[in-house]
Amino acid sequence: MKNIALTAPDWLLKNAIYQINPRTFSEEGTIDAVTKELPFLKELGFNIVYLCPVFSEDNSENKENWSKRQLSSETGNPKNMYRMNDYFEMDEEFGTMESLKALTERAHALGMKVLLDMVYAHIGPNAPIIKRHPEFVQQTPEGEFILTAWHFPALDFNCEGLREYLWCNMVYYISVIDADGFRLDVGDAIPVDFWKEARRRIQTIKSDAVLINEGNDYEKMAVAFDATYCYPWHEKMRNVFCDNAPADTIRVLHEELLQKIPQGGKLLMDIDNHDTVTDWDGRTETKAGHDGMEQIEVINFLMDGIPMVYTGNELACEAKLNMFANRFYMGKYEVTDRSKKHTPESIRRQTVIRALNRLKAESDVLRYGKTEWIKTDAPESVIAFKRVHGDKALYFFGNTKKEPVQIQIEKDMQDKDCLLSNGNHQIQDNNLCLKAREYVVFA
Repeated sequence: MKNIALTAPDWLLKNAIYQINPRTFSEEGTIDAVTKELPFLKELGFNIVYLCPVFSEDNSENKENWSKRQLSSETGNPKNMYRMNDYFEMDEEFGTMESLKALTERAHALGMKVLLDMVYAHIGPNAPIIKRHPEFVQQTPEGEFILTAWHFPALDFNCEGLREYLWCNMVYYISVIDADGFRLDVGDAIPVDFWKEARRRIQTIKSDAVLINEGNDYEKMAVAFDATYCYPWHEKMRNVFCDNAPADTIRVLHEELLQKIPQGGKLLMDIDNHDTVTDWDGRTETKAGHDGMEQIEVINFLMDGIPMVYTGNELACEAKLNMFANRFYMGKYEVTDRSKKHTPESIRRQTVIRALNRLKAESDVLRYGKTEWIKTDAPESVIAFKRVHGDKALYFFGNTKKEPVQIQIEKDMQDKDCLLSNGNHQIQDNNLCLKAREYVVFA
């Protein structure tokens, strides 16, 4: 019998998450710059913002403690957002703790939630806390710190003192800063009983606070997490839209995932995030084209999960981003050019994102409905599914390829309302004609 997932709060189930790396969000690269843009994001319909780590970073120039990705970025930036120096301090690159508090206050005034990124699997090699408490770090019999694959000291969750220290850290950001939950970096690397107790403590203060796991262990949604990342999803979507993989691989993956996740579990549906824009060869926006990227976003919003949109996706931004590039160490990279809000491509994307956020917030079909895949006579090219709840349904048909395609559809489909489309689809004798990268949503 399948496990049953924990019940996530309604505010998470009916909204998309907007991920922000403050470094590349804008030229300023600060929390204050993000705060100024919150009204714009709210106007687009975003009600949840998630910040990449903004806490004190280790700034050692000893490259033995730099990750391979940090070295390969060639930015020369000694700071890594995921190599913490002090969990209780803001990094001056982003502002002050008052800046973060002002952001959460502004977000809440706008009816928005704020998620913070917690990095507990490892810590910076020069962190003051591990100098005072070396027992917080895993050690060899000779007393040497054990390092993770990223070359950072691995924290030791057999140490009760470490656990209390980190639980206090989470309670601080929920109670004092008034955050609404956390994204948990490499959450699978940490014992699940730690997360269960963390959940109990933060929800004692804020009953609808959430935990989102960056990991692959979907079963933990039954005991500790409100949602979990889904790496295979964005990888398959990238393969289909950028590498010409068969469209039907998305259906196959989805059916496999349903067998793995607890009943009612929610997976994060994204395409870009701070990792992929750093690691992948070229932006998805560029490789898939604006129409391809738009279709990906539509699918992610309509599927039975939680959509996540990355900095710049709402503007159809093609900037070359890297998580290690900031205003001090830009290297060969760029930041999101927020002045391009008025270009035709950006206006189009904003219109679509606004419609998708509204649909996600208002539609019981998207919130509670099940996914049923629709067989077509062009499985290599077309993604087709419907979301069903009671007597209501939403239908999606999308041509993932750069050549036009024609598929046979049910006779009554031509009588349904078109909610969203990026073209002028035609239906002739129960045949739906879709141009290159064209999609249509019916209700």
